Amino acid sequence: ISRDEFKKILSTPMYDKRMELARRAFIFSTLTGLAYVDIKLLHPHHIGTNAEGRRYIRINRKKTKVASFCPLHPIAEQILSLYTKEESKGDYKIFPDTMSKGKLLTHLKAVGWACGIRTPLTWHVGRHSFGTLTLEAGIPIESIAKMMGHSSIASTQIYAQITDQKIARDMERVM
Repeated sequence: ISRDEFKKILSTPMYDKRMELARRAFIFSTLTGLAYVDIKLLHPHHIGTNAEGRRYIRINRKKTKVASFCPLHPIAEQILSLYTKEESKGDYKIFPDTMSKGKLLTHLKAVGWACGIRTPLTWHVGRHSFGTLTLEAGIPIESIAKMMGHSSIASTQIYAQITDQKIARDMERVM
């Protein structure tokens, strides 16, 4: 999705609690590059703090078994704080496991429609959006590959092609 579409999702809270959970998980995916399964398996021990006090997620991706390392965006931090259990120091899944992936996906698609987004929202769209938005922000492709837990740079280069296509389409409108 585009930066403007992402802003629309960010600024449109849902009143249905299931849709709001889907919206938050999608935002989290878009800000961390994590796939649905990795968000579902996220535990407090995957979150750390570096020497400068910056928090990050370090998790081995379920699909590739490759480590993903991603500094936490402030909005991702806010979402985490909604689900982190301060009183419980035990190991628990951060995001509630109250619905099946299919039901959550249905609610996520409804979030997209409620925000006026024509692209059907899926968990993979969130991950792809992370790749393209970070690339458009000028983050080096090697860093993006590490954040996304790709096993090779070739996997990440797909996002560069998507960005090139978008730039070409954008320029066509100008011409």
